[in-house]
Amino acid sequence: MMRQVLIINITRMGDLVQMGTLLSRLRDEWPGVAVDLVVDRQFAPVASMLSGLRDIIAYDFHALIDESRVCAKDTVALYREVASWADELHKCRYDRIINLTFNRSSALLTEYVGAHDIRGARSAWDGGTVINNPWMVYFTDIHQIRRINRFNLVDVYAMAGSRPGSFAPLCVTTPAENTDWGRRFLSSPGGPDGKWIAVQAGASDVMKAWRPEHFGVALARFSKHWDGGILFIGSPSERDAIAHVIRTYRETGGRSTIKNAAGQTTLPQLVALLADCRVLLTNDTGPMHLAVGVQTPVIDLSVGHVDFQETGPHGPGHWVLQPDLECAPCGFDQVCSHHACKDRLPIDVVAAVMQHVVGQGPLPVTVPGYRLYRSGVDADQLGTFELVSGREDAIETWYAAFWRRRWYESFTGRTSRLPALNSVAPDTGEGLACMRTMMPLLDSLCRRADHIVRLTGQMPLPVQAIQALQLTQAEERQKVAQAGRATWATRPLITAALRLLHQDNVQGLERMARHHAAAYHRWRHETKVVASYLTSARGAPASSANAPVSYVGIK
Repeated sequence: MMRQVLIINITRMGDLVQMGTLLSRLRDEWPGVAVDLVVDRQFAPVASMLSGLRDIIAYDFHALIDESRVCAKDTVALYREVASWADELHKCRYDRIINLTFNRSSALLTEYVGAHDIRGARSAWDGGTVINNPWMVYFTDIHQIRRINRFNLVDVYAMAGSRPGSFAPLCVTTPAENTDWGRRFLSSPGGPDGKWIAVQAGASDVMKAWRPEHFGVALARFSKHWDGGILFIGSPSERDAIAHVIRTYRETGGRSTIKNAAGQTTLPQLVALLADCRVLLTNDTGPMHLAVGVQTPVIDLSVGHVDFQETGPHGPGHWVLQPDLECAPCGFDQVCSHHACKDRLPIDVVAAVMQHVVGQGPLPVTVPGYRLYRSGVDADQLGTFELVSGREDAIETWYAAFWRRRWYESFTGRTSRLPALNSVAPDTGEGLACMRTMMPLLDSLCRRADHIVRLTGQMPLPVQAIQALQLTQAEERQKVAQAGRATWATRPLITAALRLLHQDNVQGLERMARHHAAAYHRWRHETKVVASYLTSARGAPASSANAPVSYVGIK
């Protein structure tokens, strides 16, 4: 019998392109699988360029949100409208739903459509939201542990929605008429003979964009060694930024031919243009993933709150430059007053990397202020980034490798093929001291949780005694969380434990008490396990594939 899968992905263009590996893994898992995609109407053209979809189900979710916000329709009318549309999905009886949009609206839709196997956000029994699948839960917590995260969103999608497997590159295709159009667009009398680089100087969020004047100077210096053309791409809203780049480019001696396609292409036409370019110099944008999907090398300028480890170009053949600043990348909820990261990427280095990628020079000599990474595929067939130039924090680097292996083995139940760590943590003493502070508090939390479980089984219910225990428990929980945030050995455990405590999708006081007790016991167990790793001679797990991690078991 043919399997049916529904994917819900209604947020951004880049997120859709990043599903490519997931679609490939689903075909490997269930040959002949029928995959349908729910997408916002404005992104349907992107979805049409992906392979492996049976049906693209478009809905104007942005209009729905706007109508709800301004009360253009009453709530009952809006509900009936969406329910009528979603009823056809409900009738399909999908074998699996993969919800890649982490908000309450998508959770309600997922629950309404229904499936035996749901991965991602769904509605809880009380109307709240609960996350199924450990990879999905991990993704929702990345922003709290992003400095040691080493999983690209492409791989998280693939392993959450399906399973690990062989490396599968992102892929987008466009009809032949767009390819022909692109070649005509780039051809001009006296212009470069088929040699173009693409540049996206804008971004949907100004925080993610390198300064236009820096783009202009870097391109002018690159043009001294480049006999091809420079193609600017982007949306109509980015025309002012591009005009600034071009003005600076000409004022600083730029000599290459320029074409400006910003706002002049459909998405399939843009894909065709990118496929004909030697490289794309870009901020973190949706077109960056389109370039990856047509195997055009990318140079990603990772500034602002962008973390290339999460959303950078996936697979081999790409380059990333990141400022070397303690605050970089900043958090999504932070308001930056200085944007110093945008001045830390040396203009000469950006130009030199471009020259290297087009085969006209060596990699630049290391200078302070930035890090240069080369993308690749690791032994577990996941995307990775290798530091080529610059320095990383030794503690964060060690724990990034430690948790990368630990999480992979715990979430998949497979032994990682990455080499075991051959060194101890640089802050072993501090980490163990932190856990010695935490353990008595965790022991106490477990005892109180077990006591609460016993009290919830009594009749009449001793309400005051339970409330007193919960109050003390909250104080101890705050103390242990505060202590555990001091080191990367324990900070991820806190993130996972607090998430698990709040993911109490159970009905009844006694069942909730048992859920909380299990969460505290798991927290204590995981802390002991990490402590044993830190005290081992090699600083790596001996058999971590079979040892549970804090995210495992979260429903």
